[in-house]
Amino acid sequence: MPPVTEGRGHFSLLDNRMVVALDAGKLIPPAGGAISVTGSSFIIPDIRARPNTPAIVRLETRSSIEAALSFLNIPPLSAMDKAKLPVALAEGRASLSATLAMTLERGTPPKVIYHAEGDLTQVRSSVLVKNRLLRADRLRFEVDNDRLLLRGSGVVDDVDFDMRLRQPLGRGASPGDLSGQIALSTETLETFGVKLPSGAVSGVGTADFDLTLRRGAPPAFALTSDLQGIRVSVPQVNWTKPASQRGQLEVSGSLGDVPVIDAIEVSGAGLQARGSVTLDANLALERVRFDRVSVGNWLDVPVDLIGRGAGRPVQVVLRGGTLDLRRADFGRGPPTPGAPPMEVALGRLQITDTIALTDLEGRFGTEAGLDGSFRARLNGAVAVEGRVVPQDGRSAVRLISADAGAVLRAAGLLRQVVGGSLSLILLPVGSGGAFDGRLTVEDVTVRDAPAIAALLNAVSVVGLINELNGDGIYFDDVEASFRLTPNQLTLTQASAVGASMGLSMDGIYTLDTRRLNLQGVISPVYLLNGIGSLLTRRGEGLFGFNYTLTGTADKPQVGVNPLSALTPAMFREIFRAPPPELPAVDGVTESVLSTPERAPQRPVARRPEGR
Repeated sequence: MPPVTEGRGHFSLLDNRMVVALDAGKLIPPAGGAISVTGSSFIIPDIRARPNTPAIVRLETRSSIEAALSFLNIPPLSAMDKAKLPVALAEGRASLSATLAMTLERGTPPKVIYHAEGDLTQVRSSVLVKNRLLRADRLRFEVDNDRLLLRGSGVVDDVDFDMRLRQPLGRGASPGDLSGQIALSTETLETFGVKLPSGAVSGVGTADFDLTLRRGAPPAFALTSDLQGIRVSVPQVNWTKPASQRGQLEVSGSLGDVPVIDAIEVSGAGLQARGSVTLDANLALERVRFDRVSVGNWLDVPVDLIGRGAGRPVQVVLRGGTLDLRRADFGRGPPTPGAPPMEVALGRLQITDTIALTDLEGRFGTEAGLDGSFRARLNGAVAVEGRVVPQDGRSAVRLISADAGAVLRAAGLLRQVVGGSLSLILLPVGSGGAFDGRLTVEDVTVRDAPAIAALLNAVSVVGLINELNGDGIYFDDVEASFRLTPNQLTLTQASAVGASMGLSMDGIYTLDTRRLNLQGVISPVYLLNGIGSLLTRRGEGLFGFNYTLTGTADKPQVGVNPLSALTPAMFREIFRAPPPELPAVDGVTESVLSTPERAPQRPVARRPEGR
């Protein structure tokens, strides 16, 4: 070790105890400048002890941090080499007290047992946290043969922290660790290169962090926070975690030249998300892969967020999962210029209790809720095409299909319809999973329908009964307006028109029990009789029979008023009850489809080949 220079002091030998004490003096380590050792001493407790005479060095030092660490790195101490840390760890001042215990044997290097502790002040370092400026007024420093310890508070690039660095020393030592607490805020995220949309995060909280300093490998890290004091908002799904409410944030990975985030998990206020993050060689976002994102009881999907370069919005890719439009609560996020469409491969899009789109694929804008075109299968059975558009914070759905019969069977509405092209519009009403709908079907055939057969039998139209049980009755056009709630279909107006027959209908169909409470008019030979539609409702001829349908869809009970056939069309209303009132949904009693400008544009249904 370096000799003491410019030393002054005294020597004593009393009762075989020898002490050399320094009243002044300094020593010069390999780096960092001089170290003041005033107040230090060298002690042999018993000069008679033989062999291996015990000796003690007590040091009181004042120096730069680099000089103190350089001294502690002189063999046989070699503290910094064992810790894999440079002696130029930080700028600042060090005030340390140390004790070195050894045995003295001529010609044999001493084995030193040591312990040093004290304060590091006015600390500045860009080494402790790579590429970040760490500043601290005071850090506590300790080191001995087994471990190095550094703890205290400060700032990293103006972000507050409280930390504890522990590094075991020596051959076979376990990995070191750096743990503590850091302030969590928008400023913290931006400081470390995480840029979120304006308003997504506000407030200030804390996060606990733990780094495992592995030899020969990048440090592994884990960060957790209860998000107390932080408000987090995702307006696109109308989700907010208030600052007063606790949540959970967990992030883990490794900090190499390119950091790796193996796991990230966020939860709170009804949202859960877990996944991983990949950065490219330039430390820009490459991909955030969430294996699961769930919001409330309406969204549960795996999601990828794909980076597109600095300053460009990420692309959202859904890789499966479920979305329930009955409960969906989309909000309006701030416009994102240049945002690419969201790529969607959704396992299930639930529309009503009995209608769902499966294996859905499409591209959707997200600035004001889902908006885009798709292809899917209805209830896993029949292929359909359509579009989803934003509507009052929820989503309206438009469907088209070249096989209306298959669609109606798959939806559990009608089982006796064959062929035809279909266009269906569903607009959300309120927040309870209700929809107002409009159905249009062209070129369709009805076969073996118990309800229609009962009607034809009641009015003694034998030819049409035979036609129904044979090739079926052909209708050029079918139209219906309705309100669909989770367990009830309220039909406000419906009609079916063909050369053989015309039908009008309104009433209620209970979905879970399949019970009917319907009424309308049946008009045989509509090709000749249809002139009456000018004076009454669509589907009703100049002469027709008022009817009622009750019971169940499989076993309908038919009631026919024969006198209504003798009543001119314009007076037919006196023989039937008024159409049913729409069930109130969140106070809404009028159909949202009743105002033409509110209805989304109806897609054009393609007619089946051969029609």
